[in-house]
Amino acid sequence: PDVSRFTLSRYSSSRGSNNSFLHDKSIVAAADHKGGFNRLIMIDHGVGKGDQNDDDDDNDDEEGQGFYGKKKGWWWRYCSFRSSNSCAWISLQICWRLVLSLGFALLVFYIATKPPPPKISVKVARVGEFGLGEGVDGSGVTTKILTCNCSVDLLVENKSKLFGLHIHPPTMDLFFGRLPFAISHGRKLYAQSSSPSRFQLSVGTRSKPMYGAGRNMQDLLESGMGLPLVIRLKLSSNFRVVWNLIKPRFHHQAECLLVLDDKYDKKHRTQKYNSTCTITSS
Repeated sequence: PDVSRFTLSRYSSSRGSNNSFLHDKSIVAAADHKGGFNRLIMIDHGVGKGDQNDDDDDNDDEEGQGFYGKKKGWWWRYCSFRSSNSCAWISLQICWRLVLSLGFALLVFYIATKPPPPKISVKVARVGEFGLGEGVDGSGVTTKILTCNCSVDLLVENKSKLFGLHIHPPTMDLFFGRLPFAISHGRKLYAQSSSPSRFQLSVGTRSKPMYGAGRNMQDLLESGMGLPLVIRLKLSSNFRVVWNLIKPRFHHQAECLLVLDDKYDKKHRTQKYNSTCTITSS
């Protein structure tokens, strides 16, 4: 009896393993009456090891899911068809893929066919009429009355082989010193691809009272030094590469210094003049 109690207490006092040990194995105490001592028989059912392997496999699966979830969880959640089988989700996935593909295709097309900036030049064509005379304004005040007409040639060289150049209505101003006395707004223009285009613009005024400026103009014309005038031209243009989605824009400003003589050239039907023009583009 003492040996049996000692043996059982030895196995039951194992640290932290008594419960698991009893679950996995059955302990049978058999008495041998002949020898006067007890024998301890242990029967292993083979369950503990299998359960432990299953638990290990479950833990491995959970760890694997956690690992892959951290690695690409957002991708599978928002960009994969596996997250939902609903038609709305599938339609959403197809739509954003199509939009992304279309945007990429348009970007490649624009880079491959990007039109170069147009080359623009300006020169004064003729001054058809320039006359200062005595007259009265609307209130009956006597003053100098001006009638003039000036034409400017606009040459546009479109170097693009695929796209035409759309030119917004240009604006022209005619100045005497800082005084603007004539202004004009042109019409929309279009320059074809791979060819130069020439347009004629005009600015002028009719029966405009000039008051004190009119007398100064008359004095400069009669002095033989010439009457200095300034023509300023502003215009903007753009290419329509992909309908109205991609439109490269260009801005141009031209300035022409025009010095008029008091003589008239009947052969060319213009007032005699000298002119120089400069243009800037951005």
